[in-house]
Amino acid sequence: MRHYYLVLGFVSAAILGLSAQAQDLRNVIAAAQDRDASLQSAAANREAASENIGIARSRLLPQLSYQDSRQQLHQRTTQTTSAGPQVRDFDGVSLSRQLSLRQGVIRPRDVAGYYAGEAQAQYGGHKYDSALSDLWSRSIGAWLDVLAARSLVDAYQQTLKAVTEAAQQEVKRVDRGDGTRDARAEAQAQLEQARAMLMDARIALKARERAYQLLTNLDPVTLDKKRLPSESDVLLTEAQREELWAMISSAAPELLAAKAMEEMNLYRMYQAASDHLPTFDVIASATQAQNDSTNTLGATYNSRQMGFQLVVPLIAGGGIEATRRQAVATYQASLADKESMLMKLDNQFSSDWASQAGFLERAKAARSLLDAAKDQRRGVELGLARGLRSWGDLSNAELLVARRATDLINLQLSLFKTQARVLSLTSVQSPVWDSWVKNLDLASSQ
Repeated sequence: MRHYYLVLGFVSAAILGLSAQAQDLRNVIAAAQDRDASLQSAAANREAASENIGIARSRLLPQLSYQDSRQQLHQRTTQTTSAGPQVRDFDGVSLSRQLSLRQGVIRPRDVAGYYAGEAQAQYGGHKYDSALSDLWSRSIGAWLDVLAARSLVDAYQQTLKAVTEAAQQEVKRVDRGDGTRDARAEAQAQLEQARAMLMDARIALKARERAYQLLTNLDPVTLDKKRLPSESDVLLTEAQREELWAMISSAAPELLAAKAMEEMNLYRMYQAASDHLPTFDVIASATQAQNDSTNTLGATYNSRQMGFQLVVPLIAGGGIEATRRQAVATYQASLADKESMLMKLDNQFSSDWASQAGFLERAKAARSLLDAAKDQRRGVELGLARGLRSWGDLSNAELLVARRATDLINLQLSLFKTQARVLSLTSVQSPVWDSWVKNLDLASSQ
């Protein structure tokens, strides 16, 4: 029995260890990939789009078909003769078996359709890559939200201790006759404010943990050992700006998807124009029949045929030309969409890059203000010990530290989320994503 409990303890520890390990940032992203409905939809659409290649290719390959029919035949033939009407009945089975082969030789529309199918498959792949980059950004954002919310709770929890002590001391001073009611009321108001701030932070934390759990299906409890990284731990340097933009302007998943759509509409335009052109097919068939017509009653025959079929469109009532004009307009729209996407990416990259650079500078300034507030708090503590400062002064100093810490945490959160949004414009296969995620995860464990 003792050995049983020992083994059970080791197993439980191993399970807890695996659970904790699953909260590493890469595992968080992997868990979200397995669960996210939008990514699953993009994956299914990618698979559906890839099947267009096989559908289009099939129209260029030999088409072999077999037809077999069997009917019970009853036929009465009446023939007028000089001797009078002569009636002849026939009862039997009518059989027909035919094997047909058709091979397209000149099929301009189907050739264009094959290339359009390839472009459509590429479009589905690029949209999946875009959805994956977006999911990485959302997963990291949810992970950062939990760490930031916990940092806020810790900051307000620490503040509440000092503010509570200050309120109690002011009550005692009034009871002894040393204090004033105004000071006591002020201390009570600060205590209520500190409690409200802590309650708000705890509510926000529960909401962030719930969102994290819904996205990843992971227990946020094991994030207790993680902390929000410092603004100086993970940087996108100015030297990386040109490299990132070159990567985005040439290989951003959304831009590649727009190019694939342009190519697909180009070949669809060729398809529409091909409806004016003739088609040429080679055909062959082998037939075995019995009693299938009036001339073959009571006879069985075999036949083999080989030849070609030429189809030349002449007049279609204007429908072909209207379809061609429609395809041309759609292709021109896709050209404009590609240019619009490039402009959108440029604007978003420039805006987000400037924002993250601004958040970085503001976070540095906020850290300096936080350090100054902590120095001020230490001075108040020394003054309180010597009887030169009051508990109300310490309460004000603690609240100032909490406000400065809140500002810094919010700026750090905005900084890393904006950096993730910049990276979401690229494919997750790019080295910059890998390096940034690794550094962010490492900084959160220090």
